[in-house]
Amino acid sequence: MIRLLKGMRVVELASYMMGPIAGRVLADWGAEVIKVEPVPKQTDDPMDGDGDMIRGAGMSRGIVNGDPCVWQFVNGNKKSVCLDTHTPEGKQTMVDLCLSADVVISHLRHKDAVKLGVDYQSLSKRKKSIIVASTSGYGVTGRDADRGGFDAVAFAARSGMIMGMSPGGEPFVPYYGMGDVTSGTYLAAAILAAYVNKLETGEGEEVVTSLYGSAIWTAGVPVMTAPYGDPYPTSRKEQLPTANPFRCSDGKWIYIMGNVWRTALVGLCETMELPPDAKQRWPSYYRAMQDKEELVDLLDREFAKHPRDYWLEKLADTKIPCDVLADFEDVQKDPQAWEGGFLYRSDVEGYDTGIPLAPGQFTNAGKGEVRMNYPGDSTVEELKKIGYSEERIQSLLDRGIAGQLDPETYEYDRFNIEKPGTTYNMVTGGEAM
Repeated sequence: MIRLLKGMRVVELASYMMGPIAGRVLADWGAEVIKVEPVPKQTDDPMDGDGDMIRGAGMSRGIVNGDPCVWQFVNGNKKSVCLDTHTPEGKQTMVDLCLSADVVISHLRHKDAVKLGVDYQSLSKRKKSIIVASTSGYGVTGRDADRGGFDAVAFAARSGMIMGMSPGGEPFVPYYGMGDVTSGTYLAAAILAAYVNKLETGEGEEVVTSLYGSAIWTAGVPVMTAPYGDPYPTSRKEQLPTANPFRCSDGKWIYIMGNVWRTALVGLCETMELPPDAKQRWPSYYRAMQDKEELVDLLDREFAKHPRDYWLEKLADTKIPCDVLADFEDVQKDPQAWEGGFLYRSDVEGYDTGIPLAPGQFTNAGKGEVRMNYPGDSTVEELKKIGYSEERIQSLLDRGIAGQLDPETYEYDRFNIEKPGTTYNMVTGGEAM
């Protein structure tokens, strides 16, 4: 377990993915992250049964499947405290938890945070050093500041990514969560900057990271170059021929990134049956771009002569970066993903899958891991930490203002429609077929 952020206490008031991903990054690196969830109702509704709604929802394209590994990815390594914040005592308990923290992560809109007393202005009056980090669709100023946003719209659509990378102008559907994961990671970085300042000065900070702002940063190059008439290439014949994917004789694809033309040309001449006068015909990047369609056709024919593994081996001896075009499923089977320490084996029984680890590897701090949690696993422990008596805690539990489930009987995957014996279909709301 990595301990670099040991001593940092974080309270997370966030659902879905962007804010929780920030909490997950900090938790991976050693911070104590306490996630506040609703009190479990133990109903058959996957979106309103076990605390945070995505415990039951899961995430995937086209289907809500209740896969517990998705929860582990977004919320692993955190502690869970379940509170009914619709009650005065639950609301006060949440505020008390926030005041015990160095950092509060929130996905609440400003007006809602103010109503609950967990906005920066309210908390900083009582604790000068507190950091309140919030997510936003479009930022805190400007005409759209009050609009809500999901990653597909505020990140991928508004930023130009979808249309800029859609061949023929037919918009593609972005994979859900990619904007959230990217923006949440940026939020974690901003939190750490504020935290360093807090350690040096004792001053707190209000931090806001938006989906739209994160997208503009992520797509910085095409956003900058667009006014100069430099659209993102959506065709293999619109860019440098040696920065392209090519289909090999076994039907598999290889991607080469020979963006330094002279180096790429030398490497290809050494490995392929190019025309003897290739170096004279295309001596420069500009000549290659003039004949890009001809060159792509030429390379297509060459790569089609041998299988992908052949070309990977041949190109390994050149200065041309290259790699396979993988499917997402291939990543789980990729030895480098495991040997490189980028995936961690899920500890949920029956689910043999790799959970991505927060980016960043450390030589001396240890290796990352991902621990599962259950609703309310730390409710009693964390309320004791902030000074609540056992009698007060038990009263909150008895009245349903605080909650926890029994780890011995709780089923992490009780809503998973792929689990044998599961009858609930989350797509239709009826019986599974």
